[in-house]
This record gives sequence, C-alpha cells and structure tokens, in this order.
Amino acid sequence: MSTTATCLPDPPGPVPATRPSRANFHYSVGLPGGPYCVRPARTLVRQVLRDHGLADLAELGVSAVSELLAHADNFTPGGGTHLSMRWRFGVLRLVVFDEHPTHPAAHAPLCRERRRGALSVLDTVTAACGGICGLAELGAPLYGSKVWVVLPREAGELYAAL
Repeated sequence: MSTTATCLPDPPGPVPATRPSRANFHYSVGLPGGPYCVRPARTLVRQVLRDHGLADLAELGVSAVSELLAHADNFTPGGGTHLSMRWRFGVLRLVVFDEHPTHPAAHAPLCRERRRGALSVLDTVTAACGGICGLAELGAPLYGSKVWVVLPREAGELYAAL
C-alpha cells in the first residue's frame, strides 16, 4: 500500500524570474517610524523607481516620501508607519499610513486643519508637477491616518524645471 497522498496536486515547477517593470510595480513596507526610517525609505524609493524605469521621478519621489514620513512622525511621534508605492494607470502613488489617534469630534477639525497646513509645501510642489496630495483619517478597524501623493509620468520633468 502506498503512503503517498493521491489527493495532493503535483508541486509547482520553478517560477520564472520576473524583471521589474511598470506592470509589476507595487511595494509595501512597514517602517518603525521616527526620523530613523526616512533614510532607508528614501533609498528604497530611489532604487525601486530606477529599477522600474521611472528614474526621472526618483528625486521628486524621494522628496515626497521624506515629507510624508516627516509629517507622520510630527503628528504621531514614535508611532509605526507603513509605506506603499504603486505605479498604476500612468501615475505613481506614494502613501504613508500612520497610527495617529482618533480625536473627539470637537477636536478633529482643528487637527485636520493643522495637518493640512503642515502639508502645504508638499501640496504646492506636487500641484506644480501636475499631481495631488491628500490626507484622510482611517476608520475602524485600522484607525490612524494616511497621507499621499499621486504623480503623473511628466512630474519628474516638471520638478526638475522648478
């Protein structure tokens, strides 16, 4: 009698290596938060953009992620962060999630106003490059905030001209 299970599928063959392309550009990484995480995040963003044929967006992407992470640390000191990078529909999306606490309803508008104000320089630069910058609170069960930039393909060239 055979001890081999017959209901199991054959193991998959070797998976072909895929080269970085814009079609498979989707990265997500948890970061410890605080000033320490900015340098590795900048290095990662620069390398990933180069690897995926978007080197002309590298300097703007690095500046944007620096601002997003500094913003998260300023409003949630010591809290962890999460960085998501994605190329989709011809735009680069950089999103930072933080662990910003939920405020009582009476204080939430003031906090949002302060956070939007802290993003004013990034918002201005992003808009000048044809992109958008945003801020949103996360609801249950995640809680926290997300800040993001969305940059079109030509944003790197526009950034270089600023």
